[in-house]
Amino acid sequence: MYDLDSSAEARRISDAAFQLLEAYEIPPNPDYFRLMYDYVSGRDPVVTRQLGDAASESNVRFRRVATDLLIHHYGEGRTLNLLSETGGALDEIVNRSVGQLAEAGAEAKGFSSELGGFAEDLDGVANTVRVDDLVGHMVTATRRMQAKCAKLETDLNQSGNEIHNLRNKLDETRAEALTDKLTGISNRAGFDKALTMAIMEARDEHESMTLVMCDIDHFKKFNDNYGHQVGDQVLRLVGGILRSSLKGQDIPCRYGGEEFAMILPRTRLQDAAKVAEAIRQAVERKRIVRKSTGEAISRVTMSFGVAEFTPGEPGSDLIERADKALYDAKGSGRNRVCLGIVEQRLESDSHLPDTRSAIAAAG
Repeated sequence: MYDLDSSAEARRISDAAFQLLEAYEIPPNPDYFRLMYDYVSGRDPVVTRQLGDAASESNVRFRRVATDLLIHHYGEGRTLNLLSETGGALDEIVNRSVGQLAEAGAEAKGFSSELGGFAEDLDGVANTVRVDDLVGHMVTATRRMQAKCAKLETDLNQSGNEIHNLRNKLDETRAEALTDKLTGISNRAGFDKALTMAIMEARDEHESMTLVMCDIDHFKKFNDNYGHQVGDQVLRLVGGILRSSLKGQDIPCRYGGEEFAMILPRTRLQDAAKVAEAIRQAVERKRIVRKSTGEAISRVTMSFGVAEFTPGEPGSDLIERADKALYDAKGSGRNRVCLGIVEQRLESDSHLPDTRSAIAAAG
């Protein structure tokens, strides 16, 4: 444990944190720096334990755990859950209040109408001072009640409009919480939510569903050679291609850093592989151009891992299989699509490859 009260120790921790960011090829932004600082200092046992375990496995595993910690341990996931819970409670209160106000307004309007008719009847037959006086008060009270009803109806209409606007704003806020600001597609929190729903639908409706994990090849060189603005340009390019290439229920996501994912409901393995191959080719055809000079900088390529959901398996296993296929694609030369096969399915699905194989190599 470091002495955090010492400025010298704080500087050493900061230096060590930056060294970790560089060693594991992690973007040196404030969020990741804070995570590495907590890891080096040992002041957060959860971070220390999880990153310590991941460090003994691989650089990829370390980066993945770091991203998970940022999302789920440092509050984005909790904030999103709180937002959803608060929005749900607000909807319930608003619905109940609107119902009560509408009921009260209807009752008051009916009562006002009844009194109005009674007053008109009495007004036609009254012939004594006392009755006249009573009726006069009744008519006045009735008119006053009618005015209140009219105001209540106006207020209810205004409240209804305000509630509608509030709900729209809440929906927008929820959508923003699930969207990656740089690429405009779903972020990691959005991925987690969408994958859970896709798995539930595939299980309940006995439908197929496939997950594609993909990664920009040699992404670090864009940042190192051309700066982070060019790196961001590459990420936006890939996000745009994914968004324009997927249709219907298909969901593109930025999983973290330079890694992306595609959730393809009602899609079999081989069909998803064709989608991935089409996107691989679309990305490969693009060139990054320096805006200031028009200079063509470099081509972008991506590697893909494809895995189909197997009934009964948890989402973590599906992600692991797609990840393994992605690592196979990168390990066998990059810029290709590899399939993640479930061993027990090979006996019945003889048309599928009997290994995790590359279906598209770099041209």
